[in-house]
Amino acid sequence: MADILTAPKPRSVLAMLMLQPGRAVSTASLIQELWDESPPRSAATTLQTYILKLRRMFRGIAQANNLPPREVLVTRVPGYLLQVDSAAHDLSAYESLVAQGQALLAQGDYERSRDLLSRALGLWRGAPLSDVRPGPLLYPQICGLEESRLTVTEMRIEAELRLGHHHAVQRELAVLVGSHPFHEGIRVMHMLALFQSGRLSAALESFHQYRHHVATELGLEPSPRIRGLQQAMLSFDPMADSLAILDRV
Repeated sequence: MADILTAPKPRSVLAMLMLQPGRAVSTASLIQELWDESPPRSAATTLQTYILKLRRMFRGIAQANNLPPREVLVTRVPGYLLQVDSAAHDLSAYESLVAQGQALLAQGDYERSRDLLSRALGLWRGAPLSDVRPGPLLYPQICGLEESRLTVTEMRIEAELRLGHHHAVQRELAVLVGSHPFHEGIRVMHMLALFQSGRLSAALESFHQYRHHVATELGLEPSPRIRGLQQAMLSFDPMADSLAILDRV
């Protein structure tokens, strides 16, 4: 994409279409993304020019790779639709792997869940749409993708913990709690990984760091759940050893 489209607005149009493959993206939505609340009078005509460039780009890619010509970008009320093979579309493949991995996690098949979720995360290459300047519609979608990656990372680490791989995830969890100091679910897993590895004092220190963050920055106290985990660790309650608290993460 970077080698073919250099202007920011056509790249934004392509991003909008790629995020909704197989679904028509309205002309109104594309204009809003490109010009927000101040579209020029020529907005519709300019958008049609961008669509024409994209169609030429797709035809050029097909010819360069000796592929049969086909209509990839079609006009479809109320706007335009991108027709792509889901197997070749990273977002579609990612969502499929996540759905399968999440289902296996719920079923207790932790090894297969871990493997599928790892494959899903392996499709990421840095920040989503880092070469696109997001407007009012793309920005929340990008935030949603980032949130999804964090959630999938949590699920994959949960599977690792349930498999007994407490040592293996400690460093990753340490990085995550540094990046997301107010995220209770990540903090719970960090505490559990440390505790299950025999590092009680480090697990308790992680709790105290979390309590300090939420108290000083948010003016709140830790939730009963994470306070209960701290107490379970102090008293060596079987709840901490059994990872039962993950059922509520």
